[in-house]
Amino acid sequence: MRRVWAGDRFYVRFPPFAFGKEQDRRHDENRKTSQLTIMKRLTYIALTTAAASSMLYRACAAAGPANGLYQIISGNYIECCGIEGDVRSALPNESQRFVELTIDSQSHFATMTFLGEDSQTIFSAVPCPPGDPINFRFDYGFYLSDSIVFHVDPGPPPYGIAWNYAVSNSTDGLRIDGVLGAALLTCVDGPTRFSHSNVVAVLVPTASIRVSEVEVCWNSVSNRNYQVQYRSTLTTNAWINLGSRVTGNGSTTCITDKVVPGQPQRFYRFLIMP
Repeated sequence: MRRVWAGDRFYVRFPPFAFGKEQDRRHDENRKTSQLTIMKRLTYIALTTAAASSMLYRACAAAGPANGLYQIISGNYIECCGIEGDVRSALPNESQRFVELTIDSQSHFATMTFLGEDSQTIFSAVPCPPGDPINFRFDYGFYLSDSIVFHVDPGPPPYGIAWNYAVSNSTDGLRIDGVLGAALLTCVDGPTRFSHSNVVAVLVPTASIRVSEVEVCWNSVSNRNYQVQYRSTLTTNAWINLGSRVTGNGSTTCITDKVVPGQPQRFYRFLIMP
C-alpha cells in the first residue's frame, strides 16, 4: 500500500491481490464446504417436503373416499356452445351410470372415470364427428384437505383439451363438479364445453362369497368302515382324523367340515378301516 498525492488530497493504492498456493487451497476447501452445506440444506428441505406430503396424503386418505366403484344417483351433464345450443342431460343415464375412483398408493395420485351402464365402457364425447372421441377419464388428481382436484391445462391438437374437476372428500360418497373444454376444434358447430354439476355418487358395496362348510363325499360299500382325514399347513401337513369312523351304506356317503375364515386350504383322503 502507498499514498499518492493528487491536488489537495491523498489516495491510497493497494497492490493487486494474489492467492498463494496455501490461500488457493483454503479457498477451494471453503467453497466445497459451502457447496456441501447448501446440498445438505436442500436435501433436508426435499425430505421435509416429501414427509409432509406423505403425511397429508395419509391424513386425507384416512378420511377421504375409498378406491372403488360409485353409482351415480343424481346430477346434471351439459354440452355447451355448439350450433344446437346447450344440450342438458339428467344423471344417471345409460352412458353415465357409474364413477370409478382409483387412488395409487405409490404416487398418491387419483384417477376418476365416468362409466356406462355395464360399469366398464368409458363415457366419451365426439365434438367434431367423425373425429376421435374424448374419454372422460381424469388422471393425476391431487389431494387437498377436503377435496380431490383434477386439473390439466390445454393440451396438444386436435382438441387442446383442458379440464378442472373437484371431488368432495367423504368416506362413502362423491360430490362431483367440473368442466372439460376443447380449445382447438376444427369444426364450428360442435360443443366446446362439457360440464358436470351436482353429481352425487355413492360407493357400491363389494361382493364377497363365503363358504361356511364343505361336504366331503365318496362312493361307499355297505357295512365297510371308513375314516376321513385332512391335512393343511396348520397341521404341518400331517393327516388328522375328521370326526369318527363312518360306516358305508352302499351309495354316496358324505360328511361335512366347517370352514373357518382365514384358515388355509385343506386336503382330504379316505381310509378303509377294519
